[in-house]
Amino acid sequence: MKTCIISNGEFNDSDYIRKIINNCDYVICADGGANIAYKLEIVPNLIIGDLDSADKQIIDYYKKNGVIVDKYPTEKDETDTQLATLKAIELGTDEIIYIASIGSRFDHSIANLSLLLYLLKRNIKGIIASEKNEIHLIDRSLELEGKIGDIVSLIPYSTVVKGIYTDGLYYSLSGQDMSLDMPYGISNVFINNKIKIKIDSGLLLVIKSKD
Repeated sequence: MKTCIISNGEFNDSDYIRKIINNCDYVICADGGANIAYKLEIVPNLIIGDLDSADKQIIDYYKKNGVIVDKYPTEKDETDTQLATLKAIELGTDEIIYIASIGSRFDHSIANLSLLLYLLKRNIKGIIASEKNEIHLIDRSLELEGKIGDIVSLIPYSTVVKGIYTDGLYYSLSGQDMSLDMPYGISNVFINNKIKIKIDSGLLLVIKSKD
């Protein structure tokens, strides 16, 4: 099952987000993500969180339309996006795409980034997607499609990433290491429509970006 989790971060391209959501089997709004879903005329399967950011009228609208609303206390350990992630796992998802999960609140952006590691440890595919960024976290390998000229950056998420191999990138790597304190994998370029990245050990962020 592919699940889309809509957080309360930034978004600009409605068509891009609708396309992602329409390719998902289940949609969860993390609190204020309900406001975004409403603007996009999307009816989610579930709204979860303490509901301090969601518009009350929107919540009432969704309740009347049969949407499940799972309200939590304001004083809680988890963020709303974390709660949505736990619920998705409970429901048996094997892939989660996060929408509107990065933005001006850098602390929330970092916390949401760590959810990719939480999923990776459980063999669940995770992607943070926005109009400008598609973020993956790998501990083994990844194949990624794109267009020639697309930009991708490789950034360590562990102290050291050992044995990085790439295929289809302008600046190729053939077993080099990369450290967290001196990442040199910024702004590499697709020279094929599909790239392959493999690492021997560590954790590597793979970020496909647009200027």
